[in-house]
Amino acid sequence: NGSITNSGALDIEGVATFTVTNGQSVTLDHGSNDFTATPVFSASSGTIQNVEITDTSALVFGALTVAGNLTGTISNGAVTQSGALVVPGATTITASGQDVTLSNASNNFATIGVTGADVTIRDTNAVILAASTVSGDLSVTAAGAITDSGNISVDGSGKTATFAAGSSNNITLDQSGNDFKTLLITSGNNVSVVDTDDIALGASDVDGTYAITSTNGSITNSGALDIEGVATFTVSDEESITLDHGSN
Repeated sequence: NGSITNSGALDIEGVATFTVTNGQSVTLDHGSNDFTATPVFSASSGTIQNVEITDTSALVFGALTVAGNLTGTISNGAVTQSGALVVPGATTITASGQDVTLSNASNNFATIGVTGADVTIRDTNAVILAASTVSGDLSVTAAGAITDSGNISVDGSGKTATFAAGSSNNITLDQSGNDFKTLLITSGNNVSVVDTDDIALGASDVDGTYAITSTNGSITNSGALDIEGVATFTVSDEESITLDHGSN
């Protein structure tokens, strides 16, 4: 009838199973933990409140439903999943330089923020993107609106940020510190994006309006823009807008 924490490093080669009662949390945040197999988090009754895990190697999340937050800090390996993650609170994944692939179609995140290399996120309905720093490519697919609550940085040379919300759902990424190198909207209704410097617009298919604002840089396009509604492009003083793709 209580929580589980760890005060010393856990080096577990086999499956580690952590079971608490309804409303209790599991916090495994020692900086030298090493879980080789997929850890299992469960509640003997009801639902776990929060789960926090630190792992010094690759981590696979199994199916997990919590009532609160999910926090993962991973080094020296990729973050993947073998089952759906249902997190009505905040999901925070910190895996600097590592790939993060959370692509299960049944995932349901309220708010998710990720630090990683190549990052893939899929959500079964609307999703809010918290502050995220992605050194590789970012791909976000949702069956609902995509919005942001923190700055998103995907600014590596040759890297892309791709968002797909479906033709009837809006995409609003309007944090002033957002920084995209190349932005692709593969599906969306009304789309509004703010970027802090130069932004290249990759191939995009938008069923509604399309508003791109660069607060301190130019706007170009590297892929065809297919925009059904009004397209609005805004730059600061003396910056340029160049939309010269032959298939716009």
